[in-house]
Amino acid sequence: MRKILLVFFTAMLCTGIMGRQTSDTLKASCDDSLGVVIPDTGSSRIVEINRLLRFADQHLGTPYRYGGKCPAGFDCSGFVRYCFSQTQGITLSPNATYYHNHGIKVHPSSARPGDVICFTGSNSRNRSIGHVGIIAEVTPTNIYFIHASVHHGIRYEALSSGYYKTRFLQIRRVLM
Repeated sequence: MRKILLVFFTAMLCTGIMGRQTSDTLKASCDDSLGVVIPDTGSSRIVEINRLLRFADQHLGTPYRYGGKCPAGFDCSGFVRYCFSQTQGITLSPNATYYHNHGIKVHPSSARPGDVICFTGSNSRNRSIGHVGIIAEVTPTNIYFIHASVHHGIRYEALSSGYYKTRFLQIRRVLM
């Protein structure tokens, strides 16, 4: 059943049915196994980005666990750290607060799949990083990311969602 849902979800992403439409001007390629649109960056990192996103996608539905760093349950930084470690050999912080130390800061208009997206925690007035995810798709109108949600476990979200839009802080590029 999960394979059928993944195939269905992949088909919807590739065709833009879920409200996400790809632009020919992005020179995008669609990874048919996942349905993630990767802009043509001219970089040799596209293979690594695809591997990272496929691996992250395999954990959809994994429950949230405070302090969780393994497939039995993840918190946000544990999930991002685990995905980068397992697919790229890159060790990131086990705490979201320190993600400003990783990679370089990029403007949202330059975001690409594989970048780390950073938010405040539940207190939007505290402007330090308290939540992180991995960007899965960038369209002309939105940024989609995969992360560990406290209430729903590993799932995809849109930056345009009111909750995340008000808490957005920055994007970090770890894969150069």
